[in-house]
Amino acid sequence: MYVTRIQLTNIKGFSGNRIVDLALPGHGGWTVLAGRNGSGKSSLLQVIALVLAGPDAALRLNVDFTGLITRGAETGRAAVDVLPHPEADPVVATDPVVTLSEEIRLELAWKGVRPPGPEDSWPRRPTVVMDHWGLDPVRAQTALSGPWHPGVQGWFRAGYGPFRRLTGATRRAYDSAVPLPSPLATLFHEDAGLTESVSWMIDLHHRSLQEFDYSRRTETVPTMPATLLLKDVMAVLGDGLLPHQYRLNGVSADGLMVSLRESEENFPLREMSDGFRTLAALVLDIIRQIHAAYGGLQTELTSSGRVAVLQPGVVLIDEVDAHLHVTWQRQVGSWLREHFPNIQFIVTTHSPYVCQAADEGALIRLPGPDEDEPPAVVDEDLYRRVVYGSADDAALSELFGLETPYSSHAEKHRQRLIALERKVYAGTADEDEVTEYQKLSRLLTSSLQSRVAEVAARLEQEQ
Repeated sequence: MYVTRIQLTNIKGFSGNRIVDLALPGHGGWTVLAGRNGSGKSSLLQVIALVLAGPDAALRLNVDFTGLITRGAETGRAAVDVLPHPEADPVVATDPVVTLSEEIRLELAWKGVRPPGPEDSWPRRPTVVMDHWGLDPVRAQTALSGPWHPGVQGWFRAGYGPFRRLTGATRRAYDSAVPLPSPLATLFHEDAGLTESVSWMIDLHHRSLQEFDYSRRTETVPTMPATLLLKDVMAVLGDGLLPHQYRLNGVSADGLMVSLRESEENFPLREMSDGFRTLAALVLDIIRQIHAAYGGLQTELTSSGRVAVLQPGVVLIDEVDAHLHVTWQRQVGSWLREHFPNIQFIVTTHSPYVCQAADEGALIRLPGPDEDEPPAVVDEDLYRRVVYGSADDAALSELFGLETPYSSHAEKHRQRLIALERKVYAGTADEDEVTEYQKLSRLLTSSLQSRVAEVAARLEQEQ
């Protein structure tokens, strides 16, 4: 499925003139939510995830809904329109009224409920409860028989918070008596790790060894699903995900193993930097969740020799640039799109480099908390300025609101240079001030010239 529209009313800061009504491209690609701190990027992503998951799965996430409804409002509502894939997203129902139309509306509402008893015994804020209110019977039945049904295949959605660890306990993130809906766990719980993905890889490795041993003993070449699946997963993970001097060397009891290209000594991937570990954890878990949602992995070898995973769906990533060097901030969007061409990625970011990979019609600005206007897809002029300009162009645009690309030291020198320049041209500068003016002119001009030379060299290299 793909998200085609998002509507939020009286959810946190999204009320009044700031209510959300966004139309998104209903296909695989890269959608970016950008804005300053406090603009509601994470909240918007989490609410989308809750609506896609449905009421039962959302409750199993043990999310505290206190504070979700806008202060002063009795009810908050969120609706997400999704476009199902006719083959990948079936329904589980015998009722003939349940059909897959072009789009399906999924909707949840939250309402504050006061506990019984005298008013002075009430807590300062009421308990917030959730339900799928406001749906007509046909719409509700379609949701409960399709995307919200716990046993149906397809309808793939997964969500990831900024803490995407290969290791770490998950037991505190949920009630041990209720299964954890792991595709969304890290989006809501910082202490939820992606350890299941590593265990899944180790299990695949063990099953592939068993298949090899069986084929050797029986002198046959049977169908080897675990071996083929492991080969595809390793092909995706090994395709430029690590620095060029490293290579992925397979799986052991310690998880994914890595070595330097000129060395045969292996070490676990978890010993690498946070950036590579979190990125590898993200990619590995997306593959595992796709496999779990569809009961298999559909791949193809692209014309560029890459293994691409073909199943559709929605992946939400909060702060996709977290822990990533600027080089990978530039590459992560294109890398994920190439290897998951039919996944609709909806990501939040503070990085102009991540924004530069956004699809047309899929770069969304969330206004700051002091702005009385709704989130909106940026206009064509701003989109072109961000996507086809430099990172400074993006950072200085209204998308981020940065006033200057220079450091505080540089700004201090620039202000001093302006003051000295006025005195020099007015003929009132003394000898020391003229000397200082010349030194600052050379310092700031040489910095600008170096930057221009670097850009020119990079463009020449790319050509």
